[in-house]
This record gives sequence, C-alpha cells and structure tokens, in this order.
Amino acid sequence: MPANAASARRAPARPRGKAAARGAATAGAVARWWKVALLVALATIGLPLAHALFGEVVALLGGAVLFGFLLGRWTAG
Repeated sequence: MPANAASARRAPARPRGKAAARGAATAGAVARWWKVALLVALATIGLPLAHALFGEVVALLGGAVLFGFLLGRWTAG
C-alpha cells in the first residue's frame, strides 16, 4: 500500500486558534438559546395546561419547582 493512501484516509484536521474558539463560542450560544426557548415553551404551554388539569396551586408550585430545578441544573458550572 502506498504511503499516500494511508494519509488520505486520515480524518480532516480540526481548526485551531481563533476559528476553533469562534466555533466553540457559537456552539455555546446556540445551546444557551435552546435552553431559553425550552423555558419559554414550558411557561407558555406547560403552566396553562397544568392549571387546567390540576388547578392553580399545583400549577404555581409545580412551575416554581421545575423552574428552580432547571435553573439550578443550567447554572451548575
């Protein structure tokens, strides 16, 4: 087997330096905004649904507990 064939099968090199930092920052921002979108969806859909099914007290307490849990998980370094 020629030496060229072995090097041709290698995975492409990952970007380094500023390009890699930019990619990591973009991925972090996308993940952060997905979490924000999830929280908004839970508040606009989940709370009225819980209110309709279980009542006001359960919806408020459940929303507070769920929000506290999610906020704690997302901010736990």
